[in-house]
Amino acid sequence: MRDGVNFRYEDDWATIRLADSFVRENKAGSGSGEACLYLGSINDPNLVSFYGSPDFSLKCVMMRDDLIEYLDSVKEEYARHRFNYRDEVSLQTWTAKYNEISLLPPELFFYLTRKRQFDKHGRVYAQELEYKRPSNLSYEKYPRAYSYDLIRRIAIPEVSYLMFSKVTDNGDIQLHTRLFYDPESF
Repeated sequence: MRDGVNFRYEDDWATIRLADSFVRENKAGSGSGEACLYLGSINDPNLVSFYGSPDFSLKCVMMRDDLIEYLDSVKEEYARHRFNYRDEVSLQTWTAKYNEISLLPPELFFYLTRKRQFDKHGRVYAQELEYKRPSNLSYEKYPRAYSYDLIRRIAIPEVSYLMFSKVTDNGDIQLHTRLFYDPESF
């Protein structure tokens, strides 16, 4: 996505660029760590069509192997920084995150639920409602919040995207969620 657009919606897939304000640990700008994910404008008919309604709550499924593939793709960024990070971004932190993810079950999930329905500017934000800025999450105690937080902890801002692909499971819409890196997009 090199066209400068932060989000793109099609019939059965969407991509959302992860801004510095969304990531939690690899901050490269002045963002304060907004836990909500900015999805676009309520006036975008493709956004409403994609999520199924203006007020949505959809199960997002992520695969551990996809997260490991993402980490493999950003390993060079952890080693040789293109951005000036506020926190430590190093091969040591990459290895710790890689080892952590390797121990997770093959499938993770969270619910992406719209927040701030009455935003006066028509902006659409969503997040996992069990996520409350926890300081010490574990997968065993809070699997949904942990999975959502994991995206925020491993993503490199501005050059990482979440891709949502619609999947129907027994009549229910789910979003297959994949984190990917596009080093040319910044």
